Amino acid sequence: MKRIVRHGMLALAAIVFLNSTAVMAQDSEITDKDLYNYALMMQVIEQMKAEVSPAIQELIEQQEGFDTKRFSELESAGDNKAKLKELGANDFEVKFMGLIIKEKEDRIDEIKEALNLLAKSMVGVSTYKQIKQTLSVDPDLKAKYDQILARIAPTEAGA
Repeated sequence: MKRIVRHGMLALAAIVFLNSTAVMAQDSEITDKDLYNYALMMQVIEQMKAEVSPAIQELIEQQEGFDTKRFSELESAGDNKAKLKELGANDFEVKFMGLIIKEKEDRIDEIKEALNLLAKSMVGVSTYKQIKQTLSVDPDLKAKYDQILARIAPTEAGA
């Protein structure tokens, strides 16, 4: 987990270094550079999100006496002990589900923290919010964003 965060932070540092500009008073217009930086930022976040399920899967596979089928049966209860017991979980399964849910929540918190840091340093919080809102309602901006994403998307060999 620390390795993933370290890689994400290294990628963040490289991106910020390569795209560093002082965040000045933001115009109401979204610049190409802002959109590009937003796209880079979202690439990092999506990569971090993509690492959550495999990490949880690995934890499950490494645990003797617990498998993905059993996890799927108990997943709806989360780490709620009473609900887990209702689903027939034994004490070990209750504790292990607690560990899995905590790991998942920790990773999600790290992603949120990285998103906040990236938004502040790469485009500014107000510009981040503006881009996010505008992408959902402006097809021209969305098309431009999609073109940028296609250019910067990692290749399968590099992913």
